Amino acid sequence: MLHDQCLLLHLWDEACNIMVYVQNCSPHQILEMKTPEEVYSGKRLDVGHFRIFGSLVYCHVTKDAWKKLEPTLKLGIFVWYTYTPHNYRLYFPTSKMTVIRRAFRFDEEKGMRISLEREIELHAEEEILAPKTKEH
Repeated sequence: MLHDQCLLLHLWDEACNIMVYVQNCSPHQILEMKTPEEVYSGKRLDVGHFRIFGSLVYCHVTKDAWKKLEPTLKLGIFVWYTYTPHNYRLYFPTSKMTVIRRAFRFDEEKGMRISLEREIELHAEEEILAPKTKEH
C-alpha cells in the first residue's frame, strides 16, 4: 500500500493498522461470507466511510492558527480511520505530524490515478523481465 501510493516508509505502522481494520470489516468464507462484526453483533456493518489509503486531503486552517499571507488550506494524507464516526487520522508531511481531523475534503481521484499508473508501470516491468518463448 505504501509503494502503491508512493508514500514514505515510516508510515508502515499506519498501513498495517488500516490493512487489519479493512480485513476485519471484510466478509470471511469461514463465517459464511459475513464480517466478524456482523457475526458478533448481528448488525450489518456500514463501510460507507472507507477511503483510499494515501489519498490527498485538504484541511481548512482555523482562523486562530492562520497568519496573514499564509495558505488557508493544509495538504495532508489519509492514513487511518478512527473509532469515532466522521473522524479520520491524517498525516501532514510539512509538519511531519499525524492528527485526527473532522473537517476536510478528500481527493481520492488523484490517489486512484497514482495507483493505476503504478500498476501499469509494474506490468510493463514484468513484460520486460519475463523470458521470451518461441512459438512454433
